[in-house]
Amino acid sequence: FWEDNKIYQKRLELRKDAKPFILHDGPPYANGKLHIGHALNKTLKDIIMKYKTMTGHYTRYIPGWDTHGLPIEHAVIKNTGLNRHEMAPLDLRNKCKEY
Repeated sequence: FWEDNKIYQKRLELRKDAKPFILHDGPPYANGKLHIGHALNKTLKDIIMKYKTMTGHYTRYIPGWDTHGLPIEHAVIKNTGLNRHEMAPLDLRNKCKEY
């Protein structure tokens, strides 16, 4: 519904001249598997964004980038026995994505 009706884009357009509130969301996780804490984190951020929108702000949500890729690389190398020096960087990134 939200994507089909472009709700986010319409919301931004309606409030383009309002006081800005921008939430820079950090990376979803640095290593390991997703857990309930991630859901809580995203839910709280969603509540904040909706509140700021309803109080008249121009609210942009900017998703973060995984700045903690190194722990994931180490875990992949340790758990799979791969040698990062014998593989292309893109192959290692794909293995990390699978992990």
